[in-house]
Amino acid sequence: MEDIKKYYENTEDALPHPMVKKFIDMNMKPKNAIDLGCGAGRDTIYLIKNGWEVLSIDREDTKEIISSRLNKEEIKKFRFNCQNFEDIELEKNNLLVANFSIPFCNKDYFNEFWNKINDSILKERILCWKLFWNK
Repeated sequence: MEDIKKYYENTEDALPHPMVKKFIDMNMKPKNAIDLGCGAGRDTIYLIKNGWEVLSIDREDTKEIISSRLNKEEIKKFRFNCQNFEDIELEKNNLLVANFSIPFCNKDYFNEFWNKINDSILKERILCWKLFWNK
């Protein structure tokens, strides 16, 4: 547990992932997003500050870490759920961000988890994700 707290402390002020920045640069009309495995909220905060309404999901309760970096108007665009991927409930969304989080789903539940992701993304959908790779 101490390791994960240290990770959140170390990433609290991190810049958003480059893929999320590129997405925002595309000037898509802000709608509803889910940040899956949001951690300390680097992508959540960036999306909200660019007009998106975001449901952030993490297995650890990082709601306070994220909300402390948002103003009163931005807080209205932020929701948080503490959930494990194995029993996750996803609402419909226009954008699903899952940077470095998908591999944390137990392999026995992966197909069900992937189907929930696929079913949650609306017609004009975008899935923004990054996995772990060795060079």
